[in-house]
Amino acid sequence: MQKEMEGTPGFIVRHTSRRLGSLDRREACERLISGRISFSEFVDQGGEGFRELLEFMIDYDLHPGRPEEVLFCIDCYAKPGERAVLREQLRDLYRIVPGAGSAGFQGA
Repeated sequence: MQKEMEGTPGFIVRHTSRRLGSLDRREACERLISGRISFSEFVDQGGEGFRELLEFMIDYDLHPGRPEEVLFCIDCYAKPGERAVLREQLRDLYRIVPGAGSAGFQGA
């Protein structure tokens, strides 16, 4: 089990044993993007629709706070049939949190 290290760029929190109160979807997305909750905590908070994207990011050790990097890896490493789903989930994650991400990510 990895411990959360807030403020450490690039550190991905995958699993913790803490319990969160119920978060609304926007707050859960904000916390995931900023690295303040783990992927599993995010899914527990109603992020089930992002499971494929989260699994891809875990497999390639990507951080949701760097969407351009995630998008690049999707284009390079995802199977052709998976790309559209992953790109749409990434777009949805950032659509929920306007202005989040680096350089005004548009999810091309």
